[in-house]
Amino acid sequence: MRDRSLPKPMIAKLWTEVKDHAEDEISAGARQQLKELIEGRIEAEFEDLVRCGRYERSEERADYRNGYWTRGLLTTVGHITDLKVPRARSLEFRSSFFGWYQRRQKAFDRAVRTCFVGGIPTRKVKAVTRAFTDAGISASTVSRILKGVDEELRAYRKRPITGQHRFIFIDALWMSVRKRYNRKSPVLFAISVDEEHNMTLLGFKLAFSESQLEWASFLGDLLKRGLADSAVELIVHDGAGGIIAALAELFPYTRRQLCAVHKVRAAAAWLRNRSRKNAFLAQANAIYEAEDLADARERLDAFSKRWYPDEPSAVNSLRRNFGKTLVYMQFEKRLWKTLRTTNPVERYQQEVRRRTIPMRSFANDRSCERMVYAIVAGVEPDAPM
Repeated sequence: MRDRSLPKPMIAKLWTEVKDHAEDEISAGARQQLKELIEGRIEAEFEDLVRCGRYERSEERADYRNGYWTRGLLTTVGHITDLKVPRARSLEFRSSFFGWYQRRQKAFDRAVRTCFVGGIPTRKVKAVTRAFTDAGISASTVSRILKGVDEELRAYRKRPITGQHRFIFIDALWMSVRKRYNRKSPVLFAISVDEEHNMTLLGFKLAFSESQLEWASFLGDLLKRGLADSAVELIVHDGAGGIIAALAELFPYTRRQLCAVHKVRAAAAWLRNRSRKNAFLAQANAIYEAEDLADARERLDAFSKRWYPDEPSAVNSLRRNFGKTLVYMQFEKRLWKTLRTTNPVERYQQEVRRRTIPMRSFANDRSCERMVYAIVAGVEPDAPM
């Protein structure tokens, strides 16, 4: 086989250099050079397939050429048009640069998806993509790209839950969906921490309410997918009535921790003098810095003695079911700070809340669930322990 003018190692090196400078503005002449490099690499791959170069004769030839077909390639460095892709008579040729139906590089798709998750409306993404290609892309093309998120979401919801999960944190985030009569609906979340203290999002669901039926449906799906209820040692929740009833139904023998933060905030809502709220919260939260159960009880009594004369309703609210906020003390002391609140699930909810502020509301259920998944799939929470 004859020597090629551009050996494959050199082509690969040049291609790498072009990609490294993809963020720079590329002129029409430079884009043409990039096209030639890509076509050279494709030609080299094709010659490896047929085991013979153009206009050559070889006993090792595996197939013959059958002309070309042309296509475009939308990349992060611009839109490459009329790329020549050789065809073989019998063998199937696939270049490593793209699949049969791929019209955009994965990096470009990720950029479009990032725009979407960042809160840029679909109709405006075309203007953003002009940074990649002169023409930009249409709103319908953006929608087709985002269908990949829908497919990932469907697979995510069917994936089996494996491993041992010691602790589960559940909570809801309310979001506005216009197709639901412009009312807010809760997105139910379940986070777990396994025996190695790794945080995992078990699942989420857009529900109509926080009723027992909705929570039971959501938690029941986790069990069907493989969550071993016998391995769950503690479930941390916010005390909503629907959650309590659903847990009694599905996890009757699992210990439950009432979130200390939710408990203190609920008690503060009974304050008659709102100007004292910060002091009330600070002193109430200090109770949970106790060294043991007896110390916590002593701190509660001291707090009650201090606040009851002026704020009896708030103190009574805090003391009611107070023991349910101290279940975390039954576990290793190094875990207490994590187990006493639903803060681990807040890591995901805060990210969803931050990213969806520009959107205000979602058109329908699918757009809401798509956005939530696209956001939480990119969250890399720190290990909570």
